[in-house]
Amino acid sequence: MTGSDLLLLFALGAIWGGSYLFFAVGVRTIPPLTFVAGRLLIGAALLMLFHSRRRREPIGDPPPGVFLVMGFFNGALPHTLIAWSEQTIASGLAGVLIATMPLWAAGMTSWMLREERPSRRQLAGLLIGFLGIIVLLFPDLRRASRSHLLGEAAVLMAAISYAGATVFARRALRGIPPLEAAIGQLLSGGLMVLPMSLILDRPWALSPAPASIAALLALAVLGTAIAYVMYYRLLQRVGVVGISLVTYLNPIFAVIWGALWLGEPLSEWIIGGMALILTGVFLAGR
Repeated sequence: MTGSDLLLLFALGAIWGGSYLFFAVGVRTIPPLTFVAGRLLIGAALLMLFHSRRRREPIGDPPPGVFLVMGFFNGALPHTLIAWSEQTIASGLAGVLIATMPLWAAGMTSWMLREERPSRRQLAGLLIGFLGIIVLLFPDLRRASRSHLLGEAAVLMAAISYAGATVFARRALRGIPPLEAAIGQLLSGGLMVLPMSLILDRPWALSPAPASIAALLALAVLGTAIAYVMYYRLLQRVGVVGISLVTYLNPIFAVIWGALWLGEPLSEWIIGGMALILTGVFLAGR
């Protein structure tokens, strides 16, 4: 991996780690459904524009139903859960809990799909990662903080949804160009959330703060469109193993941005839980 590749990798980790900051600021005055619909649809539109300039031929037809499944489980559902959760929990904590996604994916691949028997190292990684989850949740479990626990449970459900979509995509999206797959699932997810946003939130009647609008645009432009382009460029240059390192950078940057911009506390529980989860992800992914 060259120096420029490493720099791009850290930039991608910083951007995706900052997504949780954008969620936290955005949902202060924009309801979660409207925020998610805007993020997905603007991101899809920008990627379609990039695709049209990059390639002359039209976007290929999606496999029947596949983009709908991916749009729901990799877009509409997890993004809505994260947006809703960050009304009550810290953005850094959300970023660390989402980092459990590879653990859930490893478990699904090993047991649900029965593709391979987990090694002792992978089992150890899963156990260590789940211990990290308990460490993160322990303060709120001890205080019986219902609102925080519901928010944390929502983020864990989002991580499980991402994991299921990842396992599903291994076969369902085989042979589909990555950029087209990203456009298909973003557009499908956005169109799923949009009717609920129009009915429940009545976005035309909202008066969002400038900071929330800026967060929505930053997440759609920087955290979605530009980040996807960076991701696929890195994937071509450093491969799957190299790009997987971003998994370890995202939660670290999420905690850093939350502490710097929102004044979120860096408790020993968050640091300890994050260390255990990242260790578990490292072991389970081998």
